[in-house]
Amino acid sequence: MEKKEKRFELPIAQKAIIYDKTTGKFLMLKANNPTDYFKKHYGLWEFPGGRLEKDESLLQGIEREIKEEVGDINYDYDCVLNTRIAEFSFGKMLMIDHLAFYKEGEIRLSDEHEEYKWKTASDIEKNDEYGQWLKELVKKAGERIREKDYFDSWKRCVADFENYKKRQKENAKDMIAFSNMNMILQILPVLDNFHASTDHIPEDQKKSPWVTGIMHIQKQLEKVLEDNGVEEIAVKIGDNFDPSVHEAIKQEERIENKEESACKNIVKKILMKGYKINGKVIRAARVIVE
Repeated sequence: MEKKEKRFELPIAQKAIIYDKTTGKFLMLKANNPTDYFKKHYGLWEFPGGRLEKDESLLQGIEREIKEEVGDINYDYDCVLNTRIAEFSFGKMLMIDHLAFYKEGEIRLSDEHEEYKWKTASDIEKNDEYGQWLKELVKKAGERIREKDYFDSWKRCVADFENYKKRQKENAKDMIAFSNMNMILQILPVLDNFHASTDHIPEDQKKSPWVTGIMHIQKQLEKVLEDNGVEEIAVKIGDNFDPSVHEAIKQEERIENKEESACKNIVKKILMKGYKINGKVIRAARVIVE
């Protein structure tokens, strides 16, 4: 009969190394009435944590332990930092160490701890009050924090560079558009003359070949301007006068109701079309207002 191989599974416990980026300090907890074995081999100070419960995931377990031992603080979980075998008076345990970044919230200790301190890695390293196992974890956490800072800095540099490229692209578009400004300003009066002619073509001549040809040339000119980023300023009779895009050539008084105010600042007639390049006015629309 084949013998079944025995499997030995270690109980699992977890610790949370909590780091405050703002102060550059780690959260240390002082054990309340620790065993002689714990004091001798691990010291009085430790990180929040405890045993993983049945049917509990690693993340669920460490979140529960943090809440039970230091209160409902706000933090960002980072990663599993380390795994190790720890030996206690009752036997061995698989220890899983996590790194988390403190954000805010009041520390509220459970009965398991009597005191807490925030300490820098340098303070911890120099102080014999802290066990070697704890110092090694702080050192490992420091390496991870520096790697993360470098990576975050790299991501910010990449994002800044992408934004720079977008700005340069927009600036290039503006440079191309405005470098043609002189030519565009010379074309606009020609287009004005076309509009002055085509806006007054008699109805019975609008389908004649010569009119069709003239309208085609006008549309070509408009397309050239459009391709160079030029757009017409939208304005119609009855619009409110807007000095940022309109130029008032003349102001007429309303005579149908003498009790009304003489100046209503309403567009009564459009004398000349206005244009923009990439949203910037290059020629205001000339209008008569009342």
